[in-house]
Amino acid sequence: MSGAHYEELAVTYGTMDALATELGDQARKLEEDLEALRQAVLNVSSGWGGEAFQQFQSKSEEWNKHARGIHAALLQISHQVHGAGGDYRGGDLKGASYFM
Repeated sequence: MSGAHYEELAVTYGTMDALATELGDQARKLEEDLEALRQAVLNVSSGWGGEAFQQFQSKSEEWNKHARGIHAALLQISHQVHGAGGDYRGGDLKGASYFM
């Protein structure tokens, strides 16, 4: 592991909070983008009919389900990172107390 950049792996209170915020922001942006895409597809598909439209609807529902799963995962990760930041701070303060 020679030449490793340990400072790039450093965890601070601020980086944990910033990461949790960024993940939450990305989840919200993803949801906004997906909604805009859904609206655009609905506008285009409003005149469709027949078997092709039914197949499209089926695939669209499947795609939307997966997209919602990604969105939910980002929110869950954001929540977990936020909680881990508090745990990290608690552990750090506990460790510091041993030196006082």
